[in-house]
Amino acid sequence: MALHLVPRALQYLEQVAHLGSIQAASRELGISASAIHRQIAAIEGALGELLFERDAKGMTLTPAGRLVLDLARDWRLDNARLWAVIEAGRGVAHGHFRIAAMDSMVNGLLPALVADIARAFPRVTAEITIMSPDNAVKGVLNGEYDIAAVANAARHDMLTFHWFREFPLGCIATPEHPLARLECVSLQEIIAHPVVFQSAALSIRKLLALRHGWIFEQAKTSVEVNSIQLMKQLVATGRHVAITSELDAAPEILSGRLRFVPIGDPDLFSQTISLISNAEMPQSALCRAVIDMAAGALDRLSPPLPGTG
Repeated sequence: MALHLVPRALQYLEQVAHLGSIQAASRELGISASAIHRQIAAIEGALGELLFERDAKGMTLTPAGRLVLDLARDWRLDNARLWAVIEAGRGVAHGHFRIAAMDSMVNGLLPALVADIARAFPRVTAEITIMSPDNAVKGVLNGEYDIAAVANAARHDMLTFHWFREFPLGCIATPEHPLARLECVSLQEIIAHPVVFQSAALSIRKLLALRHGWIFEQAKTSVEVNSIQLMKQLVATGRHVAITSELDAAPEILSGRLRFVPIGDPDLFSQTISLISNAEMPQSALCRAVIDMAAGALDRLSPPLPGTG
C-alpha cells in the first residue's frame, strides 16, 4: 500500500470536521484524543486563529478551519496524483488499486472484478471499501479511490463517467410469490404484501420518499434495513418482497432464485449506476485495464438493453 504523505495534523483535522468531535475522530483513527487535540492546537497556535467552534452539539469549522480543510483536501489529491504517476510508470504488471462500491455489489460486480484482476494481474493488489454512494463520490473527488461504482451520481466537472446506465425500479420476489406471476405490478399492489424497505441511508429510499412517501405510511407490514444484502436474504425467504433495481439483485435473478417484476406506476424514477474516476487524476495502464474489466462485469450483470435481445 502506498505511503500516506498527507501530514498527520491535516488527517486529524479532516476526521474531526467530518465526525464533529475529537472523541469520535479518536475512535475512528485509533489515536488518542489528546494527540489529536495537540495537533489541532498546534495549527491554531501557528495561525493565531481558532479552527473549530465548540459547543454542546459538537465542533464545527470556523472560516479559518474551512481554509485549512481545503488545504488538507488539496494535499490529499496531490498525494494521490503523485502515486498515480508513479504507478503509471510501473506498467500493469505491478500496482495497487483502490475501489469504492456499494453493498448491493458485494455478491455481484465485486467478486467478478476481483477474479478478473487476479487472472490478468496476479501481482496487483486491490483494496475494496464498501460505503454509501455519497461517500464514494467524495472519496473519488478527494483522491482516496481510483474508481467507484455508485448509484445516482450527479454529473461533476471533476468526475469522469466510464460506464453509465439507467435501471427502472421493480419488485423482487421469489418465483413462488403471487406477485412474481404478474407481468407488471403497481406500488399499491406491492405494499399489500410484507415489504422490505431500504432505509434512508440508501439512495432508492431517498428518491422514493420524495415522490411516493405514502407507500411507507400505508404498507401493512414492513421491515426497514440499511443493507441490500439483508434485503435480498429476507425476500428469498418467500415472505417479503422489495423495491429495487434489476442490477441490485442481478446474481439472484440470473440464478432464478428471485424474479424481477417491473413497476408500472407512470411517475416512477429510474436508478442510475455509474463507474466513475477523478478526471484530474492521471490514469495508469493498470487503471484503464481495471476500468475496462469493471465495465465488462457490469455489462454481463445487466439485462439486455431494449431492442438488443
